[in-house]
Amino acid sequence: MAQIHTIGIFAGGAFALSALSASAQQDGGATDLGTLTLLGTGLETSVFENPSAVTVVDEQEISRIPPARVSDFLRNVPGVRIEEQGTSRIRIRGEEARRVRILVNGQAITDHTTYGPPVVVDPATVERIEVVRGASSVISGQRAIGGTINIITKRGADEPFEGSATLSYFGAVDGFRESLSVAGRRGGFTWRLSQGRSDLGNKFAAGEGELVPSGVEDSNLSGYLGFETGKHSFGLDAQAFDLSSEVYTGDPNFVIDLPKRDLRRLSFFYEGTDLAAWLPSLKVDAFDQTIEREFRNRIAPGPRAPVIATANDDEQETWGLNVSAELRLADSWRTILGAQYEDDFLDVDASSQTTLPGAPLAPPPVLRRDEARIVTTSVYAQNEITLSPQWALHFGGRYYDVEAELEESDSAPLSENSDDRFLASAGVVWTPNDTWSLRGLFSQGYNYPTLNQLFTRTTAGGQLTLPNPDLDPETADNYEIGARFDNGATLFDATLFYTDASDYIVRQRLPDDGEQRRAQYRNVDGAETLGFEIYAEHDLGNGLTPYLSAAILGRELQYGNGYATHDSGTPQVSATLGLRRAFDLRGRPASFDLFATGESRAKLRNSTGDLVEETDGWATLNLRGSIDLTDHASLTVQVNNILDEAYRPFDQLPGAERSIDVVLSAKF
Repeated sequence: MAQIHTIGIFAGGAFALSALSASAQQDGGATDLGTLTLLGTGLETSVFENPSAVTVVDEQEISRIPPARVSDFLRNVPGVRIEEQGTSRIRIRGEEARRVRILVNGQAITDHTTYGPPVVVDPATVERIEVVRGASSVISGQRAIGGTINIITKRGADEPFEGSATLSYFGAVDGFRESLSVAGRRGGFTWRLSQGRSDLGNKFAAGEGELVPSGVEDSNLSGYLGFETGKHSFGLDAQAFDLSSEVYTGDPNFVIDLPKRDLRRLSFFYEGTDLAAWLPSLKVDAFDQTIEREFRNRIAPGPRAPVIATANDDEQETWGLNVSAELRLADSWRTILGAQYEDDFLDVDASSQTTLPGAPLAPPPVLRRDEARIVTTSVYAQNEITLSPQWALHFGGRYYDVEAELEESDSAPLSENSDDRFLASAGVVWTPNDTWSLRGLFSQGYNYPTLNQLFTRTTAGGQLTLPNPDLDPETADNYEIGARFDNGATLFDATLFYTDASDYIVRQRLPDDGEQRRAQYRNVDGAETLGFEIYAEHDLGNGLTPYLSAAILGRELQYGNGYATHDSGTPQVSATLGLRRAFDLRGRPASFDLFATGESRAKLRNSTGDLVEETDGWATLNLRGSIDLTDHASLTVQVNNILDEAYRPFDQLPGAERSIDVVLSAKF
């Protein structure tokens, strides 16, 4: 197939372009190795000198991508896959979305479903995104087995008054997104107000037509107020994000609907800088977050089968506090000390109703209510010691104490779960000159069970899943070596890694109770992943820049019964290969980007070796162009799937047909 042939080109291109190396360029490169980031070390460290596999998607790159969802900004980050089943979720290095830590301005979006947190942020408010690939629970906190994503939003302003507006059209869903933001600065005060909404309709898939239903809608409001005085700065941030989605199943008798997944969040930030010679920085942030979620499922397989309808109404409230201090113990020694506290409370109201065929009346629904809580306290430290101008040593650890409890229930006995443990990380970076850096890293990941897994029953797809209050946390050990090169004309950032994860929490089938299919959460599985990730680009000197972003993964699932398989549902190769150019068009700055993106085939086998799902390799050809219409307005047009190839990424909706996205942005 042409798609598989293109994947072969991707794999060969990874090694061909690795000889070119790479560099971030100020005139529009997709990566800047000089960008400072807090992820990976907790200390301000450039990507070039970071011991972790870090990628920063900056404001310039974000401005070139049509923003249907925040996850669209991450599609070219090696090792990152976007899940689209109604809402978007993010996988890293083959790990499910529930094993990826999502932060907004350093604060976690907590989620206690088995699917992982959706990214509930207006893409027009995003300033930049930091990504750490690989286990990073020492600095980032729990649920960071696969990695961590920190979404940094726009806050204040440089001018007394400024504003921006964005209007986007997305042809694949015949939908739109609009955003408006105003901001200002006066004296020590700075402020920003943002509003946005989207209506992304049913997806039109190549070769299949409209997928009914598969639409997504959201609306959001956010505000920020900051104050600076001397060495101190304060900030207050508020966000309201409403999200609803319909999940395409391909079967009108099997309906999944998420009419509500709404977030309310209030955050406080304080930072003191240069408070003493030994205290360069002191930070305090706190947040209160409420998530309301509604889930509806209906199964009507036929006239002679029972109709099963289930509903869940969840309310989750999280209160969090993080305090950290950067210490300068010596000229060559930097330390970050911190303490973090999170209190998650979940209130679940659930109902299920089974109507037998031929019954004159539907029976009353079975109602259930549960209230559960997790309190996580941790303290951490990370050190950077500059041994010489060429060598830097990084090491740290975090101690966790977790207490979980089912506080109220009308269907299950009250129970508790707890855990305490120490995690460590250690890395070394060697920079023999200004263009090369070589690094090695050991890091650990930690994923405590969710409240749903520990304490609450769930019914979906006609199956009752029982909780398990005796679950252990999932853990992972990650080893990696990497190299970066930056000479001002070429860029190269590559990582070879191995991850050993254990005690995966999965649904394990139980004997049926009458006609009721049952399962229970158990610690039974694990995985070993060996992979290679690369980003490379080279400026040819005439404005043309070829680039490559690719990941090659070998992932073995290890089931609790002793069976192991490399058919893990993870494509072995995923890549984007492109050519972009920046130029002037009639005196106005413009650019184009021609790129192919795709994945190799993927298979998934269950614990008995049976093939559960298989997809072919695929690739699409795409073209994006941007131009500054005026000093204050720009236009971006993207043509997706130019060859109108029919494809389906593994465990996702069929791919979109040929379509056009149009984004018009203005600043005033």
